[in-house]
Amino acid sequence: MKTLMITAGLGLFAMAAPAAADAKLFPYPASANYCPQGLQPVQMGGVICCGVPNQSVTYSQYQAHPTRRVYRAPYDGSKSPQGWDGSKSPQG
Repeated sequence: MKTLMITAGLGLFAMAAPAAADAKLFPYPASANYCPQGLQPVQMGGVICCGVPNQSVTYSQYQAHPTRRVYRAPYDGSKSPQGWDGSKSPQG
């Protein structure tokens, strides 16, 4: 039983190693660097830690949608496209 558990643990570790090697490490813009020499703050999967980034953009820039934002006029409170609120008769 002990041998089976050790073998299963090593198998899971071997399967996770390639996934960790391909992880995207984004630079984290920080005002202070408390990491050891040669390392800098990086963000990996939403967690900030010390490391060497392998991406040139930050995580927020990576997650940004590439299309332009569309301006929408503020809602005036009416249900009609013409803005008629029902207080006046449409006939006059």
